[in-house]
Amino acid sequence: MQKKIFLISILINVVSYFNLYPQAMPTYLNLDWDTNDSIYKKHSEHDFFGIFKNHYIEFIKSNFSNEIFIYETYHIKNQIKKLDSENVIFPVPNQNYLNLVDVVEAKAKIVKSDTTIYYNSEELKKFLKVEKSEFIDDHNYYVITNIEENDIVEFIYSIKKNYDFYGEKIIEESFPITSSKFILINNNLISNIKIYNSNNSYAKDTLINEKKAKYIDFKDIGATNNEQYSTYVANRLKVSYQCYNVNEEKNFDKRYWNAVIQYSKELFFPKAENQKAANLLEEIKKNNIIIPEDDISLANAIDNYVKNNFVITEDEPQIDNIDSIFTNKKTSNFNIVRVYTQLLKQANINYEIAISCNRFNMKFDPDFFNQMQLGEIIIYFPNSEKYLSPNRIEYRVSEAPYEFAGNYGIFIDKNLEYYFSEITPPSKNYSQIIKNIKVKIPKNLNRSKIDESRSYSGYWGLINRGYVYLSENEETDFLIDFFTINGLEDKKIKKYKIQNFDFKFNSNNTPLKINSSITTTNLIEKKDELIYIKIGKVIGTQSNLFEEEKRTNPIEINFANEYIYNIEVNIPTGYSIHDFSDLVKNIKYISVDGKIAARFNSNVKIMDSKLIIEISEFYDDLKYEKSRYNEFRDVINTAAEFYNSNLVLTN
Repeated sequence: MQKKIFLISILINVVSYFNLYPQAMPTYLNLDWDTNDSIYKKHSEHDFFGIFKNHYIEFIKSNFSNEIFIYETYHIKNQIKKLDSENVIFPVPNQNYLNLVDVVEAKAKIVKSDTTIYYNSEELKKFLKVEKSEFIDDHNYYVITNIEENDIVEFIYSIKKNYDFYGEKIIEESFPITSSKFILINNNLISNIKIYNSNNSYAKDTLINEKKAKYIDFKDIGATNNEQYSTYVANRLKVSYQCYNVNEEKNFDKRYWNAVIQYSKELFFPKAENQKAANLLEEIKKNNIIIPEDDISLANAIDNYVKNNFVITEDEPQIDNIDSIFTNKKTSNFNIVRVYTQLLKQANINYEIAISCNRFNMKFDPDFFNQMQLGEIIIYFPNSEKYLSPNRIEYRVSEAPYEFAGNYGIFIDKNLEYYFSEITPPSKNYSQIIKNIKVKIPKNLNRSKIDESRSYSGYWGLINRGYVYLSENEETDFLIDFFTINGLEDKKIKKYKIQNFDFKFNSNNTPLKINSSITTTNLIEKKDELIYIKIGKVIGTQSNLFEEEKRTNPIEINFANEYIYNIEVNIPTGYSIHDFSDLVKNIKYISVDGKIAARFNSNVKIMDSKLIIEISEFYDDLKYEKSRYNEFRDVINTAAEFYNSNLVLTN
C-alpha cells in the first residue's frame, strides 16, 4: 500500500504547479429522493438488483481561495428480492481514501410494504462499522439492519476531495442494474473521458446549470460474472476521466509520464554510490564464490541474499533512510526497491524499471494516463530479458509474476528514457507438470499400488513451493495429501519424498520434485463379468466447464502451461484387455495463424503385459477468442472426461 501511495503522491506534487480556475457552486449536493417507489418486476430471477446507480462529479473553486475541490455524489437504489442476511451494506470512504477532505452527506431510505424509513447522517452513524482490512483500508461500511424481502433501499452520499486531475468509477456490479448515469461537470476545465469494456456507450458534451459537463447514460448493465479462465474484475464496465486546465492540453499524458520519471529517478537510478551498499555487495560476492562472471548470476545472488536477510515492514522508524535500511536490514514494501537499485548500481548491472499493475484487476493503458496503473515495480534486465520482483519472496531472477506477465507497462532505462511494452509472458514449456505413474493391479484385484514421480517447473514450481513455505514443513499431512494423487477416497501413503522445495531453485527453473507410493482400493470395479479399471483417476481431479454453457467474459488463463503424463499399467495374469477406446482422445484449438494453441491428446500402446498411456495437455496462449469459447471449452472438458475414463479387462 505504501508503494502505491508514494507513486500516486508523486503526481499530486506535480499538479500543484498548475493553476486551475473552475467556478460555481456544487450542483448535486442535497439530492432529493427518487419518487417512484413501486415494486419492480424486472430481473425477478435475481435475488438483488439495481434500479439505478448514478455518479455525479464536479470540479469547483473554493469560496475562500483559488484552491480546487472535487465534489462527488453517489446515488443508488436497489431492490432486495431475496435475502442472504438481514443486513445491507453501503461502503463510504474514510480518512485513508486518497485526497478525501470530508464526507459531506450520507443518508438512506428504506421502502417497505407498509412504511418508509429515513436515516440522516447522524442517524446512520449508529450503523457505521470501522473495520481494518489488509486489502481494503480506504472505506468504512454502513450496515443497515432489519431489511426484508422486496424492500427497496436508496442511499446517497457526497464527499469533498482535494484536486486530482484523474479519477475512475466502476459502473458494473455483482448484480444487474437497470440504468446508470455518469455526469462530470468540468466547468472551465478540459476533460477527457474513456469508457472501458463497453461497445455501445458514449460520452456527450452538455450544459448543466450553464456549466460545461459530460454525460453518459448506461442501460441494462449485466452483473459482473465471475467465470473461470477470465480477468473478470478487469473486465468490468468502468469510466476513467481526466480534468485539467486548458494550458495543459498539449501533450498532457506525456507530461505526466515524464513527471513520474522525474520525481522518482533518484529512487530507481541513484547517482550517489552508497558505501554500505558497496560493502554488502562485496560480502555477497565472497559468499558466492562459484558465481559465473555474468550479470544474471550476480543479480540472482543479490536477490537471494536480500530476500533471505531483509525484512519488509511498515512500522520501523527511519524506514526511508537508505543508510538505516542497510544497517538494520529492515525497510518498507516500496523502499526495498531502493535496496536492489543501490546494489545493482554497485554491481554495474544494466537494468530497467518496469511499472505496471495486476492484469486480473486492471489492464494497463498507455494511451490514457491513470496513476492507479502504477501499482507494481519490477526490475527488468534487457540483456537477458529476465525480471526481478523486489517484494515477491517466492520469485527469483527469471520471469515476471504471472499476474503482470501479459499486461503492458512503462519501462524506464538508465538514461531516463521510457517506452511502453508488454511484459512478455513465457511459453508453455516454462511451466510444466510432469507425472510418471506406474499402476500395479494385483491378480486378486484387491488393493492397487501406484508409484508416482512428479515435477513442477515454472509458475507451477513457484506456486507449489509457496504451499511448502506457508506450511513451514515440507512433510505436513496437508502437503503429503496435496502432492499425491487426489480424488482417491481411501489412498494410503506408503512413501513420500519432496526435493528442491526452496525458493532459490526458482532462479534457474529447477523443478520441484515429489516421489510417492500409495495404495488404494478405489481403482477397480467389477460389473457384468467385466473388470473396470478407473485408470483416469490417477491423473488427479480436473477442472471443467461442463455447467458453463454461455460465455460472458473474454477467455484469459493464468499462464501458458503444459501437462505431461506417462502412465504404465500392468495387466494381471489371467486377464486380457477388453476395451481401451475410452482412453484415446484428441481435441485441439487452432489459432487463426494455424498454431495449435491448446490441446488434449492421449494415446495408448500395448507392450507385453503392460498398457502404456501417453498424455499431452497444453495451453500455449494467454488469451483465446470469446467467439470460439466452445472449442476452448472442449479442450478443458476432455481432460475432465479422461479423469472418468476406464480400462476394461476380461478374464
